[in-house]
Amino acid sequence: MTLKATPKARRLLATILSVLAGVMVVGAVGLLGYPEYTNIRAENKQKVLRAELQNASAKLKAAYENPVKVGTTSGQATLAEGSPLTKIQIPKIGLDTIVVQGTSSQALAAGTGHYPQTPLPCSNTGNVAIAGHRTMNGHPFQDLNKMATGDTVTLMTPFQECTYTVVASVDGHPGVWTTLPNDWTVIAQTTAPFLTLTTCTPEGTASQRIVVRAQLTSVKNIVPGSTTR
Repeated sequence: MTLKATPKARRLLATILSVLAGVMVVGAVGLLGYPEYTNIRAENKQKVLRAELQNASAKLKAAYENPVKVGTTSGQATLAEGSPLTKIQIPKIGLDTIVVQGTSSQALAAGTGHYPQTPLPCSNTGNVAIAGHRTMNGHPFQDLNKMATGDTVTLMTPFQECTYTVVASVDGHPGVWTTLPNDWTVIAQTTAPFLTLTTCTPEGTASQRIVVRAQLTSVKNIVPGSTTR
């Protein structure tokens, strides 16, 4: 004997299917739209950060003028998480963005962040380290994998402009390499002045990390009150 659904049951089933379809559509739109939302948010944040960096707060000025040994509880540790620290420019990948203090998810919503346990940009010793997003939040480091030996990275603070050049090798491997996400040796301190850039790879995952190591090759002081590019 064949059982037939009543009109009421059919209406209920149709309603359930419609609701499920709606939920799936909303979910799909959310997944596709969220990355763009983070990009717009980062773009708006960058506009504010550029103005703040140009005006250079007293605390930022004090940190740069009186650098302290990495690991102490003063100097760069007093800078607020998410506050503008330096501008980073990489001609090879067309990058020009503001780096904030800190690498928490909140700080990196601006796109790039300075590892607070490393020296401040343009330091004449140590390993300055900066992390950045490869997808979402403006994806500033999306093309970091295209960097190669000899490429330059410029960091600009309200007080100095310094250029780093990607090295040919680091501890037996190329100056641009891939490692595990928990390999903290990449931001270990050095005697010579270096800059290390990190980002997740493959795109959209965090299973590995791209690392770029560059050495300080020039420093130029900026006259107070002049316009930072």
